[in-house]
Amino acid sequence: CKQVMNRRNFGGTSGIVVDVCHRHGTWFDSTELAGVLAFVETGGVAQPPLRAGKLEGAAALAAEGTPAPRRPTRHYHLRRTDDGCELFWIDGDLVSASQPLVCPPDLQVGERLRLTGKTCMRESAQTPSRAVPVVCPLPLTNMEKADRAPPDAGAPPDGGR
Repeated sequence: CKQVMNRRNFGGTSGIVVDVCHRHGTWFDSTELAGVLAFVETGGVAQPPLRAGKLEGAAALAAEGTPAPRRPTRHYHLRRTDDGCELFWIDGDLVSASQPLVCPPDLQVGERLRLTGKTCMRESAQTPSRAVPVVCPLPLTNMEKADRAPPDAGAPPDGGR
């Protein structure tokens, strides 16, 4: 539509980044629609039912005054499209600007590598059998390490004086 679009993580948790035009709606790249449909069909947008009575999981811990364990909220992705590969992160509804990079030779169009915590998974909407744990490429792990580093981690001890 030639308008400026926002990149959004579909459903907030799918990991599928779609382009949203405030005027014309959501635009899908060649592989995104299949991924969104698979996400919806597997109950990805359904909310878990509320249970009356007993609290479970994090709610039970919070009721006891114990802080719930924290999982990383930011997920790092390396995605291959028809135009090449891009590196970006997703944190809830926020999506970083993508950085182009050289594609790993075994990553097929429509697939992506996702780093969450210490695990790197290959994900494929078209070929579910290719969705397996893999060795993370350095650009993906380096992006995550750079986010964890304190702002002055690369500064000399004397502050550069």
